Amino acid sequence: MDTDASICLCAICQSPVLEGAEIVNCPECHVQYHAECWEENRGCAIYGCKMVPAVELRSGMEIPPSYWGCENKPCPSCGAEILAAAIRCRHCGATFSSAQPENAQKYRERIQNATVIPKLRRQAVWFFIFCTLPFTAPVSAVIALCWWGKYRNEIKSLPPLHAGIARLGIIVGLGQTGIAIIMAILFSIFRGA
Repeated sequence: MDTDASICLCAICQSPVLEGAEIVNCPECHVQYHAECWEENRGCAIYGCKMVPAVELRSGMEIPPSYWGCENKPCPSCGAEILAAAIRCRHCGATFSSAQPENAQKYRERIQNATVIPKLRRQAVWFFIFCTLPFTAPVSAVIALCWWGKYRNEIKSLPPLHAGIARLGIIVGLGQTGIAIIMAILFSIFRGA
């Protein structure tokens, strides 16, 4: 069987690119492809070429080894059986951050954090503002300390900037309160003398 020197192989499907067939030449490495292979691959197939398509991240779709071979998993919100790779429950409409199976407790914690965290971020900024003002510092520092104790676990999920602002506000508020108390004591001592 004779092969023609002008016939080359498509780098994607590994079949000959025949004369008269619709072809695409890679603009970077000039390799010939079938037009439909180029479209399906969304670019070149030669390693190192700039026209190679971007790699899609699969981490959100990958299922942990404990679920290999299982087609379904329980929805952490309603308990109904859903596909193991599902990121949304077709029964209750709950959405998940990834296809990783999640138990009901972790799901509730994640949903609660999603609603509580923005509120805590705003409160941290307001506590910082009120704790730095001298006339509101004593009351604000006490309220901020109670707030910190109540939401200690949720505050760990805050961005470091907001947690740091809240902590700094409390320190400044307590410092101003301590200075005000010392000045009031000194004033009463010198006034009485």
